Amino acid sequence: MLKITEDDAHGCFVLRPVGSLRKVDLDTLAERFDAKVATGGPVPNLVIQSPAFPTWSNFAALLEHLRFIRGHHREIAKVALVSNARAFDIAPRIARLFVKARLRHFRADELDAALAWVAVREDAPDVVLMDGLPDDTVGITVRGVIDTQDYADKIVPAIEDKLARHDKIKVIYEIGPEFETFTPGAVWSDTRLGTMNLTRFSKVALVTDIPWMRGATHVFAPLVPGEIRVFGIQELDAAKDWIAEPAT
Repeated sequence: MLKITEDDAHGCFVLRPVGSLRKVDLDTLAERFDAKVATGGPVPNLVIQSPAFPTWSNFAALLEHLRFIRGHHREIAKVALVSNARAFDIAPRIARLFVKARLRHFRADELDAALAWVAVREDAPDVVLMDGLPDDTVGITVRGVIDTQDYADKIVPAIEDKLARHDKIKVIYEIGPEFETFTPGAVWSDTRLGTMNLTRFSKVALVTDIPWMRGATHVFAPLVPGEIRVFGIQELDAAKDWIAEPAT
């Protein structure tokens, strides 16, 4: 069974699974969610309050859950998981590979904090193009979850525009603390974009404090024809100064 509470004060649905989830539970959730969206107000976020990791009564219930995720995940901005279940420790990291929504795990006694978090609407886009750079330079700031659509709508057109006007271009990637992950489709888009234009990037500046990104860049930099440098998140101005210098 799934108890559904519409919390207008925090702009969310609070979902409380009791026992195994049934297909009818997910049908009801989809109907109520769609009815709420049809009123024209903000799309509600989700708070899932569960003492244990939810299970499904049968395969049909699991399929219905997957259909709900597929049909609504791009509309929902945030999902808060409120539980002491250990499975929720890794669930957000796995789910981020498949859904656009931001997920965050709260302890069972942190329901108020979860409600406060989902109530804050974050309208800033996940991809922002920097202004004030040389004409042969693309500056990209990313946050949240980056997917294939972000590449198709902003990143690829920005780079292709520069490549149409310059033999070689420079790129600054700023990846700050608000960044969460790239979806598998976005990773493929990034790999394909880089592989197809590998020799046309004269300089690349990565601005981030994320350890694995800094480490991976240092490992692969010698294999790339252009110059690559890594800067800390507080060194964005230094990165811009370096990218503006002629390539050696």
